[in-house]
Amino acid sequence: MNKKLILILMTLVLVSLSCTLPFSKKTDTPEATATPDNSMQLYYGIGMRIMLPPTYVAEDVKEELPNIIETITNLIGSSEGFAGDLVHNLEDNIAWYGYDSGSPAVYPTRLIVIRNKTLANLPISAIAIALEKLREGDSTQVDQDSLSLGGRDVTRFTYSKEDNAWAAYLFKAEGQLWLSVFVTTPANMAVNLSDFDTSIASMSVDPLPAE
Repeated sequence: MNKKLILILMTLVLVSLSCTLPFSKKTDTPEATATPDNSMQLYYGIGMRIMLPPTYVAEDVKEELPNIIETITNLIGSSEGFAGDLVHNLEDNIAWYGYDSGSPAVYPTRLIVIRNKTLANLPISAIAIALEKLREGDSTQVDQDSLSLGGRDVTRFTYSKEDNAWAAYLFKAEGQLWLSVFVTTPANMAVNLSDFDTSIASMSVDPLPAE
């Protein structure tokens, strides 16, 4: 597997996880709380739309970009060359970013949706294999499931341990690879995972503009 390609993928996942700033502080984990209103409403992002509970609030990712960029450059060890290009275009690849105001304020569930045209030609199975190889020898337990959501083949990765949990969804649509990550607590993910699936199934994606 091309190391540069793996780096791109893992950086995309890192971008998603680096948006979970409230998880950086150790506090008492709140009890599981389901979203108060399970009805859905339509939220508009860049080139996409998604149904989410009405308690979700869209945020401006620009405010988080400095923290995200710092995390990426620290991991890669450089802010030049490929890493510099990735960071430079990062804002353009984020289609939607926000949080669930109905979940506990200490650890609000967050969602980030990333699109990437560069990885569109890479099979999802190859990405899954790359992730599996990177996880070999790691005690971190990440579960992988192949789902059919909204008429699409979707690969879902889920992680749940201690205070942190996330569900990452990978699929292709309209010439782009889409990565959507819900970040929450283990208790809340157990309650809301089916709602996460429903939201991903509802996603509609705009065709890329003609070049």
